[in-house]
Amino acid sequence: MDEVLSYVEKALTMGVGESNLGRQTLNFLQTLTTEIAGSSHAAVVYSLQASSREAFDNVGLLNILDHLAARLDAKREPVVGDEILEVLRKRLLAEMPADSDARQAAKAISRVVSQWQTAEALDAASRRLAQDDEIKFARRLESAYPFHIDLIEIMKTRWASLPNFQRTRGALRFLATVLYKCKKLNRHSPVVGPGDIPLDDADVRNAFFSEVIAEAVQRDQYHSVLEHDFIGGNSRVKRIDTRLTKENPALSNFQPGMRLATAIMMYSFGGVQREQGRETLPPGVSEKELIEASLVPGLDSITAQSVLKRLREELLFLHYDGIRYCFKTQANVNKLLEDEVESVRPEEVRKHIEVTIGERVGAVTNAAVIWPDKSEAIPDKEPRFLLVYLPLEFSEKSRADQEKVALNYLTNIGSEPRRYRNGIGLSIPDPKEMEGIRRAARYLLAVDRVRKKQSSYKLGKDQMDQLKERESTEKAALEAGLRILYSSVWLLRVDGGKPALEKLEVGGRPVKAQSIHERLQELLIDVHGKLFTTLRPAKLMSLMLVGKGAGEHCQVETKVILDTFFGTPGFLRLKDADVLRDAIAQGISEGVIVYALKNRVREDKGQYSVSGQDAVIGRRPGLDEIDLDSGIIMLPDCVLKDELIGVPPGVPIPSSSPPPNGPEPEPPMPQPPRPGQSVKSLTLKMKLSKTMLFKTFNVLGLLADKAGEIKLEVHGENLDADPTWLRNAITEPLSEAGIDYKIEEEQETT
Repeated sequence: MDEVLSYVEKALTMGVGESNLGRQTLNFLQTLTTEIAGSSHAAVVYSLQASSREAFDNVGLLNILDHLAARLDAKREPVVGDEILEVLRKRLLAEMPADSDARQAAKAISRVVSQWQTAEALDAASRRLAQDDEIKFARRLESAYPFHIDLIEIMKTRWASLPNFQRTRGALRFLATVLYKCKKLNRHSPVVGPGDIPLDDADVRNAFFSEVIAEAVQRDQYHSVLEHDFIGGNSRVKRIDTRLTKENPALSNFQPGMRLATAIMMYSFGGVQREQGRETLPPGVSEKELIEASLVPGLDSITAQSVLKRLREELLFLHYDGIRYCFKTQANVNKLLEDEVESVRPEEVRKHIEVTIGERVGAVTNAAVIWPDKSEAIPDKEPRFLLVYLPLEFSEKSRADQEKVALNYLTNIGSEPRRYRNGIGLSIPDPKEMEGIRRAARYLLAVDRVRKKQSSYKLGKDQMDQLKERESTEKAALEAGLRILYSSVWLLRVDGGKPALEKLEVGGRPVKAQSIHERLQELLIDVHGKLFTTLRPAKLMSLMLVGKGAGEHCQVETKVILDTFFGTPGFLRLKDADVLRDAIAQGISEGVIVYALKNRVREDKGQYSVSGQDAVIGRRPGLDEIDLDSGIIMLPDCVLKDELIGVPPGVPIPSSSPPPNGPEPEPPMPQPPRPGQSVKSLTLKMKLSKTMLFKTFNVLGLLADKAGEIKLEVHGENLDADPTWLRNAITEPLSEAGIDYKIEEEQETT
């Protein structure tokens, strides 16, 4: 008996006495099945529809007919398991595809999937299992060709749970439309998989909705989903694929964003039943299932995972619960963010970026000025090198206007000339990074607004987790953009007597530091050598012309030194005033510099002198002892010889004039300390071979650590060395190491 339900439904309208033909037929069927069940030589076969739509939505009658023989029936489906594959091929293809074509496509896809599964495997056993599964997967792909086996599985296991989907006829109608349109639209793919359904075609969309969605209202809602995220002129999937194509033109043939989103849409209808029990999982697809169904030669798993992350962050109707991806008609958190983003004002975005930069820079230094709006906002006469971070709007000016503003900042403070012009650098924002930074800041502000409206939006835990994930993503984007936003520094120099700009760029040079300020410090100090954190006493005296030579002076005020370094454009730039203090302190300890306060120094006809009681020499003073406003440094000759009080033993006694009978004799060696007396200085005299020299390194290191620094005088005999060896082995390594040295050579006589 065929079409039993249709017959009974018609018979219900035909009266028979006080009953009707339909009820009589049901009684007859019940009696018949009971009698047949007791017979060993008879059978009754009748067909029932498999879905409510095929039953004309008369689910009650369908259940009655099914229940009549429920105790006795042995249900049979006309097509089960992979038998559907052969049915589809015979019904949809004019001729069967060549075995070689099917085998080649199946092998290519299974290899890509297997490589991904092997790479994801955690141990050797999992890797072997992935390799074994490759063979099984290839066989199933080959039998399903030209369709992807996962597309057929979606219909068999997921859509089959939908009350309106006809597992055989519905699948045939839908796949026929898809196959025809793919060929007509010249879509290229090894097989037709879940991601190859051309949802941008109206006929395919209508076939899809007709088979899986019964209610007209829900169809309209999903049309809105497709319009916003898939097929609209400015849809988010299209925007993602456009960006991907710009980054990697080879992806233009795959449209990975559309491919993955389409596959998720296919998995968003119907649930799959657990292996044990009758519980049905909700619609959706795991990342593993999705990637397996979407990979094809040329589209690797890393790209797929990256694209999936973008879809999760940008699509409005894609939901992710931490396990499954699914499209729903309700907008996700992204939609709420998009609505809030529209209300974020540009001045709020600007302020957020400014505060963020200030927090990042202020955490590592106080030698910075963030986004000044005029030259008066940049301090002057502060003895430290200031980095001035210019606002984003600076890069939107013309080149001429940029240079005009920059020169004004570097040379003026309001209407007055700037004094410490050499102590300032301008950090210039890169225009290529600005749009991404503004976008990330805008979304972070929107995230904060959505979080504050959690109650009014009735956000659940999953949505709050999604919001937190989105916040982390935007924070990472903002941090990455800010880190490379400032990649150049402009300094002041003098060109032909006029102020000009010296522009330093990071360019392709490797910069190790990651934070904003440390990157620029590395650029100035290590890459270009324009900023110094240390200064040798000899270099200080040379730059300030302190000495006994022609044009040199025996003294110079520390205030003059400070103003020269920080006020003269192009002069040696120092990180801060402590670099000067350290150089002076080191020179004092070495005995090459005498420090005193100006009011303690006497001047007579251009000759300067200071009492030994008022001079600091022969010891290393603390940096706080050196007053750069009222101090003075002098040559040791300026200390009055007869007033040297408290000069430690071993320090050469200076004189104000050269001795008449040649150089003075060397000072006597200090006597060993008496018991209980602390050792102030120590002199060692050793005669060493190469082997013995190595054994002294640790001793010398301990001595240098204790004293701060030590002096070495090395004498080598019987060298028989030519000048080239001397330069390569001795002088150049010492110079490259920044070590001050004096060398005395004894030439061979003939």
